[in-house]
Amino acid sequence: MTYDDLDEVARLEKLCFADPWHRQCFEEELQHPFAIPLVAKLDLRIVGYTCLWYVDDQMEIANFAVSPEFRRKGIGRSLMEEVISETKKRGGTSLILSVRESNIPAATLYKGFGYIEAGRRKRYYRLPVEDAIIMVKEL
Repeated sequence: MTYDDLDEVARLEKLCFADPWHRQCFEEELQHPFAIPLVAKLDLRIVGYTCLWYVDDQMEIANFAVSPEFRRKGIGRSLMEEVISETKKRGGTSLILSVRESNIPAATLYKGFGYIEAGRRKRYYRLPVEDAIIMVKEL
């Protein structure tokens, strides 16, 4: 992800989430040394993105999205493969993420990569209020 990508990433964020991050949040991701913001492009068009936080030996997926029109086309799978590769490259031993309990497609993708449910955060999400499922993958 670069500064040139921010407008499109922010547009996709609003399209994908009821309570989206603001453009400034993505800009801040580009400035933090522990943050790893990535985009997925298809024919130079941004079709997905993720924001990762690497702390100690664990990678946290803070944000992960694929444009609705490009879902079920392997973009999420490719992006997750890159996340795992990036984690291994840095010597990471595990990954962690939170997902809305109602987001069955995302949870299914994560389970397919070996993530397991490790806990819940009650009322974590807003708009609508909903629990988050915490998922972990050991490498």
